[in-house]
Amino acid sequence: MQNVFSEAPREAAVLHLQGADAERFAHAQFASDVRALPLQRWQWSAWLDVQGRVRVLLQLARIADTRFLALLRGGDAHALAAALGRFLLRDKLQLTAQRMRLLPGAALAMNEAQLQEHSITLGMDTHSWMLCDVQAESAPAPGITEDAPRANVWLHELRAGWPWLPDAALDALLPPALGLEHLGAVRFDKGCYPGQEIAARLHFRGGNKRELVRLRGAAQAIEELLRATPEALQVLLMHRDRANDSVEMLGVLNTSSAAASAYAALIVARYPA
Repeated sequence: MQNVFSEAPREAAVLHLQGADAERFAHAQFASDVRALPLQRWQWSAWLDVQGRVRVLLQLARIADTRFLALLRGGDAHALAAALGRFLLRDKLQLTAQRMRLLPGAALAMNEAQLQEHSITLGMDTHSWMLCDVQAESAPAPGITEDAPRANVWLHELRAGWPWLPDAALDALLPPALGLEHLGAVRFDKGCYPGQEIAARLHFRGGNKRELVRLRGAAQAIEELLRATPEALQVLLMHRDRANDSVEMLGVLNTSSAAASAYAALIVARYPA
């Protein structure tokens, strides 16, 4: 089996952007409309390279007028801070990478961001993600769940088509391959940002040959298929149901591969639908 996310991470890579130029800098670098993000809300976002490939997928929250928090859905926050830091000139902005505990919590309205003393909670509708200071010794807040409920939360995100990106998927895929347009993580009406020209060309002219799909089938059959056709499908998320020995996966299908048709009977959803 490929190196994939098979369960929700227990630690999160987080980047803090703070300073008078935080909004301007984030809006110029990230693919989402950062200026439209209200206080105590979060949005899907991404940072692209100049070829339009997704370097990181983010949940970007506005904590204050001059303070943002970005939860990386895969990747390393220190590497991101260093890479973004190369674009700082005289900007009044501090970039700080941090490792935080990641806990699944109770239902909270989609895109809501709640700030507490040692944590921040991001609403995902049917559940939430609570980011806690690793050094904080306070007990988990009410509504925090673990273990079995964690698996349920993971399966919900997989079925919603919300990717987490394993290392092999970083710097490798264009936004349409990850369904980022339907999430609002990529916008074409906000001015320039790295990779915009190529992303916009794919959006308006077509030509994308990869799509985000959800698949389900018998575990052994899927594992054999992945070994035989590694070029056809890149798995991002996986959930294994040991009760019936089945596997459900979120992955990127290479539609130009001759082996892509072998997965047709296993596909249960496409993103966007």
